[in-house]
Amino acid sequence: MPRPTKGDRKVVMVRPPRIVAERLEQRWRAAGASSLSQYLADLLAVHVGLPELAAELNRVEEVLPLAI
Repeated sequence: MPRPTKGDRKVVMVRPPRIVAERLEQRWRAAGASSLSQYLADLLAVHVGLPELAAELNRVEEVLPLAI
């Protein structure tokens, strides 16, 4: 089954120093994002002032309050 589209995107390739890549991978795993690519796309969206385009980072799960 095909995945739903994530909208208009452009491929951007980077080759950071190995230590930078390793730290990014650690932070990606800690953040619980679905992929390193999605984590980096979200990080860049927030960095350029477009946090509404971050699909997974800073996502708040809304739940109904518990009735007592």
